[in-house]
Amino acid sequence: MKIVLLAGGIGSRARPFSDYSPKALIPINGKPLIDYIIKYVSKFSQITEIIIVCEFDSHGKQIINYLEGKERIIGKKIIFIEDRKKGTGGALLECMKSLEKESFFMVWYADNLCALDINSLVEEYTKINTELGEGLIGIVVARSHRKEETGRLILDKKFSKNTYLIKEFSEKPIVKLEHPEASGIYLFNNEIMSFLKLRSNEKGGKGFDLSSDILSKIRIDDNNGIYCYDMFYSGTDWIDIESPSYLERNKKLVDKIVLQMESLYLN
Repeated sequence: MKIVLLAGGIGSRARPFSDYSPKALIPINGKPLIDYIIKYVSKFSQITEIIIVCEFDSHGKQIINYLEGKERIIGKKIIFIEDRKKGTGGALLECMKSLEKESFFMVWYADNLCALDINSLVEEYTKINTELGEGLIGIVVARSHRKEETGRLILDKKFSKNTYLIKEFSEKPIVKLEHPEASGIYLFNNEIMSFLKLRSNEKGGKGFDLSSDILSKIRIDDNNGIYCYDMFYSGTDWIDIESPSYLERNKKLVDKIVLQMESLYLN
């Protein structure tokens, strides 16, 4: 199984850092974010090749230059495909030729840090695919609970228009989300490429987004199925490192995930 790391895009949330370097190179304890991801996924036997989609301009070349020679270290082939600035959907479509012989493959946004159990994910995909026979498009890795960044209040009786008695105060609680939160990590059947090609044609070759233009538009019926893999119940943590400042605000969580990842690839 090949894995696609989407490492392009302008990284507007990461400015001013992204004005000079891509988000995938945001440093964590002296090493780039993408370094942790590559070392982690390469330890799973299912992963046969790592495809990195990045721009081939000065930003993208920083990623390419950093990863030069890493194949010998991780023991997996790394190839680079140019992100032609046509959105995340267009970036994945650029990989079509490299993925045409794969029955399924992974997609991982390169600003996401997560000690995902890939073995379990592939096992769930295989079970669903075996039962359905056909029609499975893919699995979205998500979480149903989240630790809040601020305290939360449970209110009691109303005292005045703007004032309530506090019944309970919870400092940064873990809350159940009304709708699970997608992590930017996916396992797709190759059938997803037909949706990408169709949308690209509709857009006249212009850019389009994997989430809003593809996944949210796929009609879910007896012939098409997208499933959710909830990582919360396996104790897996996840964070979208949107900027260096966001990383610093969530340093404890980041360090926890790094330890989870390193416990695998250091053994």
